[in-house]
Amino acid sequence: MNTQARLEALIGTIVKDAQLHARWLNTFSFLEYVGFRKIVKSQKAEALNATILTHAVEEGRHALRLKKLAMQIGGPAFETYAADVLLCGEEAEDYFQSLDHQCEAQFSEYGEQECARLTYLYVTWLVERRALEVYGLYKSALAGTEIAQKLDGLLTEEIGHLRQVESELAISDPQHAARAPLVIGLEARLYETFLGALDTALTPQAAHP
Repeated sequence: MNTQARLEALIGTIVKDAQLHARWLNTFSFLEYVGFRKIVKSQKAEALNATILTHAVEEGRHALRLKKLAMQIGGPAFETYAADVLLCGEEAEDYFQSLDHQCEAQFSEYGEQECARLTYLYVTWLVERRALEVYGLYKSALAGTEIAQKLDGLLTEEIGHLRQVESELAISDPQHAARAPLVIGLEARLYETFLGALDTALTPQAAHP
């Protein structure tokens, strides 16, 4: 079974159970928050431009939007990012942090500022590509529900982020064409690990609906 089919099956299990569904949304809220935090921490003030600041603000807004949806489904317990109200939260953060570290390693010979900028661009590019796949499959599983409609604005902004960073990478990294397959492979392996953890976590629920 390919990764897309695996994810579709897992989402099918998740959306049938309100608590799992709330934990799923809260986990993606958490990842958007991690993205917001990482952008802010990685960029020095003198290099922080309006484009990057806008992206950070939008990531924070996505985190809040998904958090509110989690609370709408699961109640006030989902107001925090405590481990018991996340779905594979530790593994999700490991995916993001490992991707960041592995991309950063590609630019270890660059100066600090250029390394931070290219790492930001590549991590953003890879995460946005994956987010669009995941959110798209999730929205399809919701089949026109209120929550599916509320994802529209988020998806539009993610598409905008992806297009913007693709343009910047084409200009900023002369080795982008050669480097892209390498980092795509890195991300794919990390994503497979996360999917495996999610599959394991959901097996009892799948076996006992």
